[in-house]
Amino acid sequence: MRNLYTCDNCIYNPSQYSDIGSKVGYCLKHSLLLKNSSHTTCHFFQRKDLPLFLSREGHKEHACDYPKSEGIVFYDSRHPEQKRNYSERHVWLTNTFDPYLHEVALYHRSEKKRVYLQAFLSSRNPIKHIISSSLIRRYIQHCGRKGDNYRLVLSLANDLKEKISIQIEDFRVETAYEEFRELKENYLKDITLLKIYGIQEYGSIIGDDKIMWISDELNGSVLYSWSEFFSNVQQLVPLIQNYIINSAQQRGTFFPDSYDFEERAEA
Repeated sequence: MRNLYTCDNCIYNPSQYSDIGSKVGYCLKHSLLLKNSSHTTCHFFQRKDLPLFLSREGHKEHACDYPKSEGIVFYDSRHPEQKRNYSERHVWLTNTFDPYLHEVALYHRSEKKRVYLQAFLSSRNPIKHIISSSLIRRYIQHCGRKGDNYRLVLSLANDLKEKISIQIEDFRVETAYEEFRELKENYLKDITLLKIYGIQEYGSIIGDDKIMWISDELNGSVLYSWSEFFSNVQQLVPLIQNYIINSAQQRGTFFPDSYDFEERAEA
């Protein structure tokens, strides 16, 4: 049975989710490579598969069991994971370059994080969907209520209209074709939900119940086929965006300088 408290399900490791993603993960909290992400964890672990306001109590219990001083450890044995830094030179020399891992490492080193976040959006690639949902959640948590990131969350919601295309090559573990066909539909739903959790988390941060509980509007359609679920999600996007815009307008944060910006652009 899958362990939900290991690094492959943590938002600080953006390029992996369960069996999909880069072969090696990267922890943004510790700035270290994760070669055994399905078996390791740490004090700062935060679940991808639930919004923070629903998983906070579980995180507190987990943090008590794994002190900060231990760093990244194996979940069962508590033995420390070997510390490995990311080296672009090394991956080229050893023919192990992974574009997703590289993008996450570059994001971590960049000072212009918002620009990188936009670059991960509007893609049919499932790994980029996983990366963008994790990075945006981490970013809006860090900014909190003061840094109103409605523009990023509007883009995240718009991304829900993009049809995800999962290939067998997107799995980081060896997967038989018949197994892939069975797993594909579940992963399509899961990756879509990761983005919805990010939107719900934003609702929690700004204190907007409609956005916080937007998943209720799906009326259990996650139990339907992928095509039916995806259709319901697409129909939900305008409502989500309307809630986000109305909420930002009520706070007076919705493009307050847009008139000046348009004038400058025309000049």
